[in-house]
Amino acid sequence: MSHLVVFDLDGTLTRQRGGFELLHTLYGTTPEAEALMDQFEAGEITFAEWCRGAVDVWRANDITKSDIERATRAVKPKAGAVDLLNHLQHTDIRFGILSAGVANLATQFEQYEPAFVRGNWLRFEDGRISGIDVCVGPDQKGELLREIRTKQNPSSITYIGDSHTDTEAFAEADTAVLFDPDDRVPETAIEEADTIVEGADIREVQNRIPRI
Repeated sequence: MSHLVVFDLDGTLTRQRGGFELLHTLYGTTPEAEALMDQFEAGEITFAEWCRGAVDVWRANDITKSDIERATRAVKPKAGAVDLLNHLQHTDIRFGILSAGVANLATQFEQYEPAFVRGNWLRFEDGRISGIDVCVGPDQKGELLREIRTKQNPSSITYIGDSHTDTEAFAEADTAVLFDPDDRVPETAIEEADTIVEGADIREVQNRIPRI
């Protein structure tokens, strides 16, 4: 079986650190986003409720499927991401994406043939946002990576991420790379990582991936 590389999305394959935050900024709903975050951090709502709250805000502001598609096309890949994914595409090393953010924002990477894209998918009806499938929470990546290991059956897994949502995945992976760490990355994530790459060009992780 071939090696498997699993990437976080926001801040790892893309320049923006948070997909929900990006969309709130684009659509002028940051005040509502801040109120939702205050509720989440206070333990008043769950992560799923936080996600659905964001969708309710966007629905109230008549955000359409076309709006989301434009946002997806506007997402900027991380420096070196295109080169690295092109390289993986031409080897026998598979890759996938595991995100606690908006999975729709990974659409531009489909051309590099990921083995999977796991995340929280916005749903649409009649051209408008209708809901969200909440599939990846901020502390679920470890258990999901175990499921991925069983399904994909790789020889080993390298996981690459940048923030607190990657801590459990770091612990589960055979090789864990903390890449271009978020300013708020916790000590637990740093401790679980096998190596830390401080630079912002993701090609710097190539020598941490077996058989590249």
